[in-house]
Amino acid sequence: MIAQVQVNLFCADVDACLAFYERLGLTEAFRAPASGPIQHVEVEAAGIRIGLTSAEVANGLVDLGVAPSGTPSTEIVFWCDDVDTFYDHAVAAGGTSVVPPVDSTDNRLRFAWLRDPDAHQVKLVQNRSHG
Repeated sequence: MIAQVQVNLFCADVDACLAFYERLGLTEAFRAPASGPIQHVEVEAAGIRIGLTSAEVANGLVDLGVAPSGTPSTEIVFWCDDVDTFYDHAVAAGGTSVVPPVDSTDNRLRFAWLRDPDAHQVKLVQNRSHG
């Protein structure tokens, strides 16, 4: 049985990514080591954890062969009540715009894309039928 779900992002700059996600309202749930330079930290929102792991440390520890990339192949999706406001907040928090807020062709959803400080892709989605 699965007790919890977590997504890990491999980062070149864990501190910058942590600051970005905290400015978006995620809260720190775990950190290793407990003091000193961060090697791995977990932030949480809506019952999901996102781990931010130093790619350098991960490769040194168990040779995972991971590296942050400017070309995302995955994305973190945040469902929110107001995409426009959250998008502006995320850009002000250090995100880089990819696609500003836009409506889906059927107007049921509104979405936007941006990248965190380490170029991980973040999608914001608003269900317009509930608001």
